[in-house]
Amino acid sequence: MDSLLPDIPRVDNPYSFSELPEDSLRAAWSALRIHTLTWHPDADLDDQLRHWTLTGTGDHETAAMVTVPSRAVDAAHTLVRHGFAPLSVTAARLPGQGRDGRSTVKIRPLTAADLDVAVELNLEIVRYDGWFGLINARPSTADRLREHITELLGRAEPCAWLAEDGGEVVGLLYYDLPEHSDWIAGRTSVRPVAYLAVLGVREDSRGGGIGAALVDHAHELLDAAGVGVTLLHHCLPNPLSTPFWYSHGYRPLWTTWQRRPAR
Repeated sequence: MDSLLPDIPRVDNPYSFSELPEDSLRAAWSALRIHTLTWHPDADLDDQLRHWTLTGTGDHETAAMVTVPSRAVDAAHTLVRHGFAPLSVTAARLPGQGRDGRSTVKIRPLTAADLDVAVELNLEIVRYDGWFGLINARPSTADRLREHITELLGRAEPCAWLAEDGGEVVGLLYYDLPEHSDWIAGRTSVRPVAYLAVLGVREDSRGGGIGAALVDHAHELLDAAGVGVTLLHHCLPNPLSTPFWYSHGYRPLWTTWQRRPAR
């Protein structure tokens, strides 16, 4: 299907369930109670879906989720028939792809003095993606983002960057270098893996090349560091992020389908 995919092992039991604390950072990215079906190319997906024991009738904080290779069109057809919608994509970029290099926007490292504006920009991203059915801005999200961005500032290598226009911060990008990307490295056969976690531009500054400048800067650094592939997640129905990422060298690798409530 795609040369970037890893070998996909069989699992004895494809069904799993997890529950998240409402005040955790991960709770911003999903429902609180998640049923997951692990896909395998040799399994009968239609039969697995029919025999899936799900809870939470009518409960919007439950979700049934299945992640399949983006090119597995037969799986997509089956999931549509069972009421699932494609909401999130894991996209991949190989070195040297997608760099533009034309912008003159000033890019500088994030500092501790920028923490408030970085949190607000990150929260704006969460709120916007919340329109599309997967992301949730919860009461604790701003505090959890502040903790996470503070942790980024303590890393050995700079990994968070701001864009400035007229001396004002208008964009934010941060990524995980390979030593912090083990959690997603199993999604691809290529090594080493970096993860581009966040890109956001202030609403009144969009359309002027600021996002492209941030991404070009990140790509240049990641390529120079010897990263073999950069992965990211984007919200598939988002009319801004989907065309942006594919014009900057990414291609869809995995698609996560959701039904929410789970049943």
